[in-house]
Amino acid sequence: MPRRSLALLALGFAATLGCATPRHFTDYTSVSVGRTNAGRIHRPAKMPTRGQGFEIPKTWRDRGNNFGTDELVELIQRAAAVVRAQRKVTLGVADLSALRGGDTPWHSSHHSGRDVDLIFYSVDERGKSLPPPQVEMVAFDGEGNPFVPKSLAKTGYSEPTWQQRRFDTARNWALVEALLSDPAARVQWIFVSTPLENRLLQWAKRQDRPAWLIEYARQVMKQPSLSAPHEDHFHVRIYCSRADRERGCEDTGPIWAHEKKTYKYGGPERY
Repeated sequence: MPRRSLALLALGFAATLGCATPRHFTDYTSVSVGRTNAGRIHRPAKMPTRGQGFEIPKTWRDRGNNFGTDELVELIQRAAAVVRAQRKVTLGVADLSALRGGDTPWHSSHHSGRDVDLIFYSVDERGKSLPPPQVEMVAFDGEGNPFVPKSLAKTGYSEPTWQQRRFDTARNWALVEALLSDPAARVQWIFVSTPLENRLLQWAKRQDRPAWLIEYARQVMKQPSLSAPHEDHFHVRIYCSRADRERGCEDTGPIWAHEKKTYKYGGPERY
């Protein structure tokens, strides 16, 4: 074949595939770039305002921080649908990232499309499931009861239903289990207060949930030391995908420890 024809063929092949070199963004899917506290998103996916088993309540819908990687947006929808099918509840989805990522007034992370705040499922005093709060998240203590955090002690809650809410341990564990069992996305952290983490793990153990899931949850659930204790929501963070890592996505903290634990306890193999 003539050299000119070979060159044209190569150019056409490259145009079809898109550029695959590091830090180029032409594969036409989302790309998480940089760290979660110093990064951006290219071609983000938009989280729908509502769907099967989830909704974005008014406060967070008005903010418009409902953009993330394809992997994160799809993970949230799959996990919410799993819990909905089991327990007929609606997950409140709060902030992901801004349209192009980067800093926002509400978060020191959530920069690169791999973080999401998920509002706890709650029930009333009789155990009846309640819809997600629309105005403000509700904080819970280790007994699952609502309380006013010190930061709001002077003003109280603007969320009108906060006093009637109780932490729904069974459904919140079901959400953790759905996130960690997902076949496509890999969870790196679930930030949550230590008392609520202990409550969830103790419940799972009493219910004889799979040992690998309990140990995996024990590794990824953590109360952060440099920010709020997360007593009013789960802050979920996923790893960079392999493709995004090649294009500048940076994981911080433990990289493979969680997958090793999953493998050790007989869970599904992770890529």
